Amino acid sequence: MANKYDGSTRYLFVNTEDFPNQGDQINNIRLNLGGNSFQSDDDSLIKLSLTQFNMPKNFYNVNDTNNTFRVIQSGFTHSGVEIDACDFKMKIPPGDYLTSRQLIQAFCDSLKIVLDAHVSSAGVNMTYTVAPNGDPTFQYGSAVINSNARVIPTDSADINTRLLGVTVTASVSAFRFTNPIIIHSLHISPTDGLVTTSGAVLTADEQFNDSAMLFGGNRCKIANDPSSDSDAVMTANNCFSISDADNVTTISGYYPMNTALHTLPYVYLRLNTVINSTTSNFENISHNHTSEIVPSHILAKIERKEMLDGSIYYRSNDEIVYVNYITQNRLNDLQFSVTDDKGRVIPQNNLGVNMGIFSNYTASTKKINIDGNLHCDFTLKLERIAIPYSPNILQGFSDPIRKTNNSILSNIPNNGCVL
Repeated sequence: MANKYDGSTRYLFVNTEDFPNQGDQINNIRLNLGGNSFQSDDDSLIKLSLTQFNMPKNFYNVNDTNNTFRVIQSGFTHSGVEIDACDFKMKIPPGDYLTSRQLIQAFCDSLKIVLDAHVSSAGVNMTYTVAPNGDPTFQYGSAVINSNARVIPTDSADINTRLLGVTVTASVSAFRFTNPIIIHSLHISPTDGLVTTSGAVLTADEQFNDSAMLFGGNRCKIANDPSSDSDAVMTANNCFSISDADNVTTISGYYPMNTALHTLPYVYLRLNTVINSTTSNFENISHNHTSEIVPSHILAKIERKEMLDGSIYYRSNDEIVYVNYITQNRLNDLQFSVTDDKGRVIPQNNLGVNMGIFSNYTASTKKINIDGNLHCDFTLKLERIAIPYSPNILQGFSDPIRKTNNSILSNIPNNGCVL
């Protein structure tokens, strides 16, 4: 049946590049319709549909939301080597890693920097060698291409298990790890308060991190205090299996590393007006809840797609149109944000800093989400949908049935008195 308000349908084509609004190109995108507000009446609702969304992945797969570990080690002395107490946040350099082996090597390089920095100069000089386990070589056949146009390994004897494997070797052979190396991947919601380590307050991304998901370890949901918690208590929250033998510590992942070397398969478009029951969605632990459905502002879930030329976009599926019915009668101000599944903004803090690739690099003081190329474009369809409507009428009981009154004869004698 035709909708009698078809003539009022409107499309909004939005491109947030250099977008003049109170937010930026990707967060708090504000559309002020001004005098072109969209209205409904008592006999209609506003139907808002997302018909198209596109955002190039102009940020790194490994970033502030998945590259942080907390490294803890109590101070001790062995064989003349003095180890200072350590409670340090270790960050894997941001970037797009092509293989799990590259990512493991970056983990090793970062861990070596942390461990070497906590060997006191007051004792015997010592350094660590931190290296990946296993054979790093893979044989590739240039003519062997799978259905996704990617070259695949041809050496069947070298199976890539995707398990993190790291060996830490002290240069002093008599040295023993009296106190163990402890590595945590914090996954504590910022709604519980920000965590302080070694006098420094962690950022929301640092304490609510997906590094365990990326590297195949266990999440730590407790902020241990090294000044009061024992090594045994803190070791129980280790992200990885960590064992000592002589002057060697072996670190092994509990689970395979993430099959894709990123943790953002989808982005979520949020709209501040979408807060009714039709848009109750499952938000992944961004609120303190236990598996119940919670109201949210999510308008659409956008999939990551890789093109044949290697470019990556977050694009909506043409076969899926996200629809929401808005109960308010007038739309004149819409506010959008693009986030991950936990409500975090798209990672951007690493962008514009020196990646260690080019010399004479000058870091930018501007931001990619304001002056750079982190932006999106999308299309909204606004419709006025007719609904059954009856005017409000004051309702009550029907009038009583009226009949002719019968005279009531009085047995009081008529004495001529007039009342």
